[in-house]
Amino acid sequence: MNFHVILDPDSSSHEVRELGLLAESYGFDAVWTSNYPSSRDPFINLCPLALASSKIRLGPLVVTPYELHPYKIAKALASLNELCGGRANILTGGPTGVNATMGMDFSRMVGRTRECVEILKQVNPDEALNYEGDIYQVRGYRPSWATDEPPFIYIGANKKQMTHMATGIADGLMLGDTTEQRLGSSLRLIEENLESHGRRRDDLQVSCLVAWHVKEDKALSSGEAKRYLALRGMLDIWFLETFLDEDECRIVDQNRGNIFTAYKQKTDVIEGVPDEIVDKLVDNLSMSGDYDDIDRHIDTLLRYCKMGLDEVAFKLHEDQAAAISVIGERILPVLRSR
Repeated sequence: MNFHVILDPDSSSHEVRELGLLAESYGFDAVWTSNYPSSRDPFINLCPLALASSKIRLGPLVVTPYELHPYKIAKALASLNELCGGRANILTGGPTGVNATMGMDFSRMVGRTRECVEILKQVNPDEALNYEGDIYQVRGYRPSWATDEPPFIYIGANKKQMTHMATGIADGLMLGDTTEQRLGSSLRLIEENLESHGRRRDDLQVSCLVAWHVKEDKALSSGEAKRYLALRGMLDIWFLETFLDEDECRIVDQNRGNIFTAYKQKTDVIEGVPDEIVDKLVDNLSMSGDYDDIDRHIDTLLRYCKMGLDEVAFKLHEDQAAAISVIGERILPVLRSR
């Protein structure tokens, strides 16, 4: 199993460099910058790390064809890939919070993502790219300087249509904030779709985002996890119904605005949602607790590995250096020895 870290969107380029080098020193496989509505540019934020690092892969997520034409994404990605000597990743997919900031709709999600990935994968230093899609066109793009190993292209997918498309063309697929039950069904769906495309399981790297809130102090862990609950799978009922009953799902749905308010105001007080439901959300949509809980999380990751998951991308928030150190010292050695 490979291990990635996804850095907090408030991280500066200097912090990204230092955190990325720390992750590299522990043997992490990749580091990602987050692309949020008010974050720094995720490509530029990686440039100091690209120049300073030697082994770790790096890339931005999520960069969508809603906010940038795939041609512009291709130029930025190829430039980053040159800086790091062919170690660039990218995660693209459907609409994000950036859409709302730009006042854009969510139309043709699967088609836009498919054409974007087709363009990214057809970039060639030896031959001009002429692409005529239903949505996007590129004419005469030939970066003769882009001679490094091509970037690794991930698509973010959880549901059926996006999964079917992604399994046909992507290098990797990243699941987001999934529960263990949904992970199992998603992996089965991925294998079925790969077969329909005539691809093997080894042809696709499957990753899963896991929110990491483990701290030395359990109360600090709980508070952080509650503050960021709004981001966990966007509280999609499809995830929630695997561990909440119908009435509990309804309470969460009715108080969705309060959960987002807690996130925006950086508070762990969530109005309208009983503590026992909040605790269930934290326990099932993240890895939290103190250091005594690490063995329990290792057991979960071992089950994920046995189910067929190839990668875990730990989503970090506060105290990122400490989180990288704990995972690097306590998690990676155990899982890589099994």
